[in-house]
Amino acid sequence: MKKQQGLSLSSFIQALKALVKPHYFSAMWSIGGITIIYFALLCVASLLMTNVAQSMMMSVMMIMYGMASPMALLLGLLEILAGLVIMAALTFFYSFFTVAVQYTYQDHLLDPDQPVSAGSIWLHFKHLRKNQLWRIALYTGLFIFLWSLPLDIVARIVGGMTHNAIWFYGIRIVNEIIVIWKGIEYAQAYFLYRDKQPQFLGQSMRHALTASRRFMGGRKWNYLLICLFVEVLPMVVWTVIFGGLAYYGNYTATYVLFYIGLLITILGLICYLPVVFATGSLFYVRSKETADVNADFRDTFKPVAVLTGEAFVHEVYAPKKEQEQPSPTVKPEEKKKTEAKKED
Repeated sequence: MKKQQGLSLSSFIQALKALVKPHYFSAMWSIGGITIIYFALLCVASLLMTNVAQSMMMSVMMIMYGMASPMALLLGLLEILAGLVIMAALTFFYSFFTVAVQYTYQDHLLDPDQPVSAGSIWLHFKHLRKNQLWRIALYTGLFIFLWSLPLDIVARIVGGMTHNAIWFYGIRIVNEIIVIWKGIEYAQAYFLYRDKQPQFLGQSMRHALTASRRFMGGRKWNYLLICLFVEVLPMVVWTVIFGGLAYYGNYTATYVLFYIGLLITILGLICYLPVVFATGSLFYVRSKETADVNADFRDTFKPVAVLTGEAFVHEVYAPKKEQEQPSPTVKPEEKKKTEAKKED
């Protein structure tokens, strides 16, 4: 396989600034607002589930002493299940929103007249094929889980059999590296799906992951470098500085510094999200210039005749039709000649 040429980090940062800066505030308010609402609802749901779990523990003790009915325990389990369903629905909603933001930045890169605003993001969100996107998300989670499962099992076995923690943490680190590596391989699945969206009708959505793995061949280290310097490092530095201020305020009981540091940390991370979402779009558009998307999807899509079953109908009914064909007609003159030969 031919090695792909990576993107220059300095030129990528300059292009990212030119992409984000003109429309930063119009995008930041919608992205930040939805993100705050999402995490606030998650915190509320988690708090309610924690309270329900504590009530269930009290119910178990009361059931042991005959002071409560087991029905209270069943109701608690149903409430926790409902909370998990709500949290999963919120997570899927937020993932669709992030995809809409990335598609908005992608359209702006392809056509500078396309705006990056709350209205354009909402328009993309409404027109997303959400039944296909959530299948891509499920396939991604399933494949990453299957890749991490063997080492996770080994780590649990080693951790339970020996008191030496070096092997346990070593296996866990290797497992995390595998998870990150597979996440990088599948990082462009949503963009590749969008380029071939009409062909995905009736097809398996795992083809987007296969194409992403091929697309990222020779680009994984370049993508990792860009993510580290553009996304991870600024957020880590910001968190260390102002999170350290919050820790200092809590350690010295100066609670004003604690709340100020915590607030600035959260707001700073939220305000940096437009840069994070634009990074993925810019990387795909720039990398696609030296890629062959059609080759990435080679031997993935099934023919329409196979999907509809038409290809198999001819195989099933062809022999039967041949048997039902009428015998060829014999002319009267030829029939008389044949009878005369038989009499001779």
